[in-house]
Amino acid sequence: MKKNKVLSLFSGAGGFDLGFDKKHYEIICASDIWLESEDTFKANFPKIPFILEDIRSLSSEKILKATKKVKPDLIIGGPPCQGFSVMGDKNSADPRNSLFENYVRLVQELNPKCFVFENVKGLKSMFKGRYLTSVLNQFTSIGYNVYVKTLNSKDFGVAQSRERVIIFGSKLKNNFKFPKSNKKSIGKLKVFKNCGDALKDLETKGEEIPNHIKLNHSDVVIARYKLIKPGSKLPPPEKLPIAIRRKNFGNTYVRLDPNTVAPTMVPGNNAFPIHPKLHHSLTPREAARLQSFPDSHFFSGSRKEQCKLVGNAVPPLMAAAIASMVKKHIDGQIKSNDKFYKKYTLIETIKSNTLKKKN
Repeated sequence: MKKNKVLSLFSGAGGFDLGFDKKHYEIICASDIWLESEDTFKANFPKIPFILEDIRSLSSEKILKATKKVKPDLIIGGPPCQGFSVMGDKNSADPRNSLFENYVRLVQELNPKCFVFENVKGLKSMFKGRYLTSVLNQFTSIGYNVYVKTLNSKDFGVAQSRERVIIFGSKLKNNFKFPKSNKKSIGKLKVFKNCGDALKDLETKGEEIPNHIKLNHSDVVIARYKLIKPGSKLPPPEKLPIAIRRKNFGNTYVRLDPNTVAPTMVPGNNAFPIHPKLHHSLTPREAARLQSFPDSHFFSGSRKEQCKLVGNAVPPLMAAAIASMVKKHIDGQIKSNDKFYKKYTLIETIKSNTLKKKN
């Protein structure tokens, strides 16, 4: 069976890569600017070449040298999202907002059959939709039919609600559909119905489990944690004992509800939300469980870097659902088509939005 060759950009912890299983896909090269990403990737995918470089200086020639001139059938990845994330500062001048242009450049130069571009939900609303329009225009201008949809990881068996915009582009004439809800384990990628289900067996485990590193919380922090009920936040300062009051509390002062899926995992100040039962913020391994990473997947670097690797990752189970539909598209096995964006100009879209406002 011929495997589809995959180039992974903005590889991070390798969550996207895990979803593209070895049976149907072969990752031929990965790249990221992040040293901990390289170390993590080499620990988990030691035979795959990794290029540690800023995508703005990464050339297609260097990629082809690493792959021994093998061209990808598919390119996957999404740029850092802090510039336009709902939880970020929405800074229009953030240089990370233009990194997608270099993703487009490499897609154009390497000319794969398809690409999968992943990003935060805020991509759709940034600058009243004009940013997404710009992204889609650039992909369609280089000859790709482009499909876009917001997917939520909880619909694919991940014990976490995590909405992501997925843009799929193809030069093939075959039909394409985004995956529907499917909560089935895939190989080492295990389905958990809620936080309690995902974390229960780790409650009595220590650092014999890789990346299961607890923060050394102070007595004051633990006292605050003890006042937080499952699914709730810390009470307001005026309702706290004077000894543990503080004016501002971050998102880490939220306890997970064991009977539901977790909110989006975003590490803050080296910490995730609080365990559903125990009085500590989630360890990187516990957060990785809520992202659907198998326990065999190792995260490199300091605890802080491990948290970033986990928190920024694409949930592997959701990636696997996307990979399955991409495989069916390439093989021409999809009967009906999803709606997709045809070629249009940014100017026309802006005019259209302006007319709607006037009316």
